[in-house]
Amino acid sequence: MDLGNDPSLVQLALHQAQSTLRVNKEALALIHELAAAKAQGARPLKIYAMSNIAKEHMDIVQALPSFPWPVFDRIFTSFDAGMRKPDLSFYRHVIQETGCNPSTTLYLDDKSENICAGRLLGLRGEIVDPDQRTRAFNIVRNLLLDDASLRAERFLHMHAGKLDSVISMPGKDDIVLKDNFAQLMIWGLTGMEDIVYLTWPDGIITRGQEEADMMDTTSPTPISDASCSPSPAPSPPSSSTSPPSSPNPSLHQLEVKPTLWNYFTHSSPILTTTTFPPDIETTSIAYLTITPSHPNYHLLSPPSLIAEAMFAIRNKDGHFETYFSPDRHGRVSPEVCVSVLRCLNKFFSSGQIPDLPSLDVTDERIEPSKKLVADCLRYRANVYGNRFYPHPETFLYYLAMLCDECRDSSPRFCGELKGELEAALRERLNVPMNALALAMRVRAWQLLGLGRGFVQRDLESLLGMQEGDGGWPAGDFCSYGRVQKQRIGSRGWTTALVCRILRDWGM
Repeated sequence: MDLGNDPSLVQLALHQAQSTLRVNKEALALIHELAAAKAQGARPLKIYAMSNIAKEHMDIVQALPSFPWPVFDRIFTSFDAGMRKPDLSFYRHVIQETGCNPSTTLYLDDKSENICAGRLLGLRGEIVDPDQRTRAFNIVRNLLLDDASLRAERFLHMHAGKLDSVISMPGKDDIVLKDNFAQLMIWGLTGMEDIVYLTWPDGIITRGQEEADMMDTTSPTPISDASCSPSPAPSPPSSSTSPPSSPNPSLHQLEVKPTLWNYFTHSSPILTTTTFPPDIETTSIAYLTITPSHPNYHLLSPPSLIAEAMFAIRNKDGHFETYFSPDRHGRVSPEVCVSVLRCLNKFFSSGQIPDLPSLDVTDERIEPSKKLVADCLRYRANVYGNRFYPHPETFLYYLAMLCDECRDSSPRFCGELKGELEAALRERLNVPMNALALAMRVRAWQLLGLGRGFVQRDLESLLGMQEGDGGWPAGDFCSYGRVQKQRIGSRGWTTALVCRILRDWGM
């Protein structure tokens, strides 16, 4: 149909319109990274383009000065091939011409029907739409450039001393939270004391080994159970609110007051009461992390005194409570009990408390907590989480650490848990979760020594969450608050956890 328009004017209009096209900066940066990797010969990368485009349009696009076309080993177009995406014949043509192995080829596209076609022939297809672009580009970097671990370590070092936790609430900005708990976890996972900060039981604040070496080496002032130093908010209430039963001595009855660790650092507690006592979980993690060879270990109470203090705060059911305080009875959780069992196992296996039995031996002081943990696993009591630990991954990760650590010292106890723990983890595979919970799941799987192939999809999802600065989102692992659910997470802890996963798998 002749509309009376001059063809040259139509062509000019099309040219002017297409000349306004701009290359996506994020995509351009990735292409330059791939080009640099190819030039360095770090990996034998081959990069191809496959496009539905007319010859005239291709001529215009290839004239764009900002796009590095030479990086592509070959470009396949619909006008040359006489085929279009998502026709499978076009994909077969490209695979045959390039000789690529679909199982080791990553394919990006912005249309779901094209991804579907590529995956039908075995390609690893990833969508690149506006909502998924960053995730897809991170997958490219992690799979083809092998830099996920390096970028994560760089993030940890760049934010040394500032790896704060955050409190998130619906509809509100995150609130920075400075706590000992996440700092100890980061230190334990990475072995890098120089990137964390701590408030020790004697009130001295340190950031890293250098400042720890400068600490006052005089005897510390014990923190009593009436301390105003805070401890963790995540402390589920038990069904019992009765005081510890006889013959347990109360914390007040101990002849020597131990130095105990607190969840919060020197800063004031946030979104809770102004005073908090020390707690059993942070104390356990501290003694699991800080070794006797540390130059300031002598500032801490001896393990025998810590164990005595732990046994002194069991409730009438024999379970370890959370707080070293007579005013906070009834707060018991399986997660906290696992941390205490880990700590006691270390005291036994390292010989720090000679008369402390292994977890294989029946001991009335720890049997109730062992049974609580085993029953929670067996009956999936926390399959929906609980008030203070909203995701089952926290309990499964803690339990995997316990199994790993008592494999030699308490093989019978470990064996009784491992099979059921593996089954519980299999039930959780590929369930979408936030970054920290997902990292906990993958790490738990890894600690049990199970095959990486089963958890590959979870691992790839986790790698796809890595952010541009090399770190991972804070996620969350616990919550508190009756009216508003306040979730606690940590970018530093999540990133350190993923770093450890990648390192232990040689990635």
